[in-house]
Amino acid sequence: MKVPARGGALTAQNLDLHGDAIRDLATGGTNAGGSVTLAANAASTPVENMLCADGAMVVLSPRSASAAAAQVWVQSTAKGTFTLGHDQSAATDRTFDYELRRR
Repeated sequence: MKVPARGGALTAQNLDLHGDAIRDLATGGTNAGGSVTLAANAASTPVENMLCADGAMVVLSPRSASAAAAQVWVQSTAKGTFTLGHDQSAATDRTFDYELRRR
């Protein structure tokens, strides 16, 4: 997606960028995501993402069997950050892809 967060003023110069963004969203594309590896030997992992908002829904997708077996929940969301709560483990391969969605 080529349009920055919050878009910007609609002008003749950037009309094509807005059109691309709308098409991308309509076909499932988003730039509100990333990946996170759970902190080893800890009960929570903070994640910074400027597109996160208070009350955002965080959708997780495990990238390994170790990640799939982890017990993970969203502890909190705020502007620019969210925190995942999870079971403690020494494993360092508990990586998830995530997507942020506003409610």
